Amino acid sequence: MVKLIAIDLDGTLLDDHKEISQANKEAVQAALAQGVEVAIATGRPLEAIQHLLDQLGLNTADHYSLTYNGGLVIQNYLGEAMSKRTLPSDQVTPIAQSLLSLDLPVVAVGLDQVYEYPYPDGHPSNYHKTMPFLPFTGVENMDSDAQSAIFKLVVATEADHLASRLEEIPESLRNDYSVMQSHPHQLEIMPKGVDKGQGLSQLAKLLGIPQAQVMAIGDEENDLAMLQWAGIAVAMGNARSDVKAIADYVTANNQDSGVAQAIRHFLAELPH
Repeated sequence: MVKLIAIDLDGTLLDDHKEISQANKEAVQAALAQGVEVAIATGRPLEAIQHLLDQLGLNTADHYSLTYNGGLVIQNYLGEAMSKRTLPSDQVTPIAQSLLSLDLPVVAVGLDQVYEYPYPDGHPSNYHKTMPFLPFTGVENMDSDAQSAIFKLVVATEADHLASRLEEIPESLRNDYSVMQSHPHQLEIMPKGVDKGQGLSQLAKLLGIPQAQVMAIGDEENDLAMLQWAGIAVAMGNARSDVKAIADYVTANNQDSGVAQAIRHFLAELPH
């Protein structure tokens, strides 16, 4: 019996216009009405999903979100951190420099601020288009306190440019940190062991919900860990092939309210 559902945003709950369909809203409400907890699992910070939580009826202190790809499990509305993992402060700039040397634009993402490193010629960061809700400033304004509270470094650039550089990323970086794509055009670097899977396990433990009663829904590389951890793994119809390969159930795509289809499929097994 499902007691907790973790749902990715982009390419999953959101359609291609970054909106939540009425069917998806109603399905989430139906789950909540049956006592099933619903948590958003995203690479975004809490500030960037408040409007979505409002639409779903989740923006209260009774609900939680997995933000920064599981780096911060946070109580909605109050913003209280339940678990938190940040990058080592003395490694933030060295990691950024290794990426900049590959002509990849880099930003450092803190709790409520994004710090921009000088961009390589011809390759500006596109992260501000994804995160218009957050304030951006130059890295020269990142003091020691801010540098000790960086959740992730993000490369947001043209998909073909990123793809052409992926194999050049140092193996040591992949060994020492969690390096994964959240979109074809976006790469994220987080502390080793930080992913949506460990964030979801932390939340389930907090809520006292067994792993077998947890369902996760996603579509991208950064969703793999939580689908692998969850008792029930749901891949979107538009998901990557490696995500579909580990799924227990493949639902419709994000343009056709695949989240609603999956929730209703598994809610049908719950007593009404």
